[in-house]
Amino acid sequence: MYRVALVEIEGGPRVRCCSPSELAIHAGDLCVFDSGMALEFGRVKTLEEKDGDLPGREMPRLRRRATLQDQAKAEESVLMSRMGMKTCAAAVEKHGLKARLVQGRYSFDRTVFTVLFTSKDRVDVRETAKALASELRARVEMKQIGVRDEAGLIGGVGPCGRELCCSIWLHRFESINVKMAKAQGLSLNPAAIGGCCGRLKCCLSYEYELYRELGRRLPPEGARVQCADGKGCVVGRDILGQTVQVRLEDERVLDCKADAVKEIWTKKDKKRRSPDEHSGIERAEPEPPGEAGAGDLRDGDAGADDAEG
Repeated sequence: MYRVALVEIEGGPRVRCCSPSELAIHAGDLCVFDSGMALEFGRVKTLEEKDGDLPGREMPRLRRRATLQDQAKAEESVLMSRMGMKTCAAAVEKHGLKARLVQGRYSFDRTVFTVLFTSKDRVDVRETAKALASELRARVEMKQIGVRDEAGLIGGVGPCGRELCCSIWLHRFESINVKMAKAQGLSLNPAAIGGCCGRLKCCLSYEYELYRELGRRLPPEGARVQCADGKGCVVGRDILGQTVQVRLEDERVLDCKADAVKEIWTKKDKKRRSPDEHSGIERAEPEPPGEAGAGDLRDGDAGADDAEG
C-alpha cells in the first residue's frame, strides 16, 4: 500500500507524487519531492490511499517533509528566480525573440531553470536556452504557453467579482465556443463573454449541458404551436422557467408552460417538393385570356421572358 499526494508548487504546476505509507506527512505540509529531473519544493494539497506496490521512477516521489533549512533554501530560490528573469529578459532582447516572458523559476536544488513565455507564433529558443544555461549555471527549459495558462499563473479578478477560476481550482481547460453562449441566451458581445485572457470565459461551459437538456423540452423560436387559447407562433423562451411566449393569430402574446403547448410545425420541417421540382421543370402561372397559355410556353421561352423582364 502507498499514498498518492497532490503537491502544489508555488508559482508552478500541481504534481501528483507517490509516497510510501510509512512517510510521516499530511495534507497541508510543505515537502520536498523528486520530479525525475530535479528536486522540487511544494505543499501537499491532498493525500489518497492506494493499494498495490509503490510505482517506479515514472511517477514523482515524495522525499521528506520540509525542514526549516528547506524552507529557507526555497525562499532563497525565489529571490534567485527573480534575478534569473532579468537575465532572461536581456537574452530575449539580444536574440530578437518575439516572446513575452511570463515566469521564471529555479527548481529546489537549482539545477533546472524553467522559463514560461507567450508568443503569437512558434519561436525557436534553442540558441537562447544555450546562452542562458552558461549564464545561470543551470539547465534551462523554455516552454511556450497559451494566454489561458498565463491568466491562471498571473491571477486576477473576473467580471463576477471573484478570483479567476483558472488561478484557484480550474487546472484543466475545456474547449469553449460561441454555441455555448447562444444556448444560454447570452449576449454575443465580446466584452460580455470574453475573459481576462481575451478568450471566451471558461464559465460558459459550467451550465451549458443543463441549458441543452432543458432547451430540448421547449419548442424552438418560430415554431407553430397549439395552446389552450388557439394556434400561434413561439416568439420567446425561458429555458430555466420552462415557459414559452406564444403570439396568437389575434396578435395576443401569452406565456405558456412547456407541457401546455403542442408543437405543430418548425422551420426544420422540410416541405415536400412537387414532381416538377424534382424534374427541374419550372411551373408558370396562367396568363390572362387572349394570350398564350402556360402550356404553350417552353422552359426555354419562360427563361428568356424572365431575362428580358
